[in-house]
Parts: sequence; structure tokens; C-alpha cells
Amino acid sequence: MQLDAQVFLGLVEEANKICFVDIESTGLKGDYNSTLVVSVKPYNLKPISFAVKQPGYDIKVVREAKELMESFACWVTYYGKGFDIPFLNTRLLRWGQLPIAKRPHIDMYYSLKYNLLTGRKSQAHLLRFLDCDVQKMDMSPTEWTEVLATGDLKRMIQRCESDTMGLEGLYKKTRHLVRDIKC
Repeated sequence: MQLDAQVFLGLVEEANKICFVDIESTGLKGDYNSTLVVSVKPYNLKPISFAVKQPGYDIKVVREAKELMESFACWVTYYGKGFDIPFLNTRLLRWGQLPIAKRPHIDMYYSLKYNLLTGRKSQAHLLRFLDCDVQKMDMSPTEWTEVLATGDLKRMIQRCESDTMGLEGLYKKTRHLVRDIKC
């Protein structure tokens, strides 16, 4: 039996089984880099964040994030199929753990890329264009370097959480465009 995407979304929203996921990492490849922060924001609730104590040793963060993510029936990300989920699975593999169990996964990047014709595809641009309440938090290259040099992750946690809040806003404004949900 196949369920209409909009019906499914109504069900997971009502049951609070949909969440918004974002990660921050030291780089783009899970074999040479590690996770810094993972934020998981349940629908209409505050984000829950997991942050490393020291860059490089992210086993606790990826295990806890995996456990929380698997408690939801559906995830929403922005380019999460291309980055966040494969990165987390690479880090889990590094620590001898199983990958995150598959769930219906809405990647807003792809959903909007194929349904809108905008000059830019970034989450920040779409949040501004659609006048969403929460905007993407900017961090300069200097701030990124300072995070890695000092290990002070407060600003990185704020950024990751604001990304999930913005993602939820983007989802709410464009939810009607979601037609197909795959794992």
C-alpha cells in the first residue's frame, strides 16, 4: 500500500514523529574529518544538540544522534542525503557501529530544486526569499577557525540549532510541494 505524501506528513506531524536534522563538522569527508555538532529538532519543539568535547573523538555524539534519529518516523534535512546522513554513517562505521536505520527522508534541497526555479539553491537564500521567521546564521571563516583552535563550540551549537529551526520554517512554507518521500 502506498500512502500519499501529504497524508503521511499530516500523520507524522500529528504524532510528533518528524524531525529536522543538521550537522556541523570539521570538514566535508567523514574519513579525514569528524562531527562537531548534531542537532535534531522535533516538530514544533526545541532542538536537541549533541556536541563533542574535543574535535576528532565523536563516537558519543554520533551514537546518541543515531539513537534519537531512529526514534522518529521521518527526517527532514537540507542536502542531508548528499552530506549529513552519509557523513554520520561514515563516522559510525569508523567507530565500529551500524549505520543509521533508514527512514522516510525528505531532503528539502532536492524537493525545492525540482519544484522551484530560483537563482540560488542554498537554504539561506530560500529562507530569505520566502521571508521565513528564522534565517540561517552566518559564520565567517575566522569564526570557523577559532572554533577548531579553541574547541569552544557554543557558537557552532547555536548555528546548528538555528539551521534546524530555519529548516522547519522552510518546510512549513513549502510542505505542499512535497510529493514523494523516499528513505
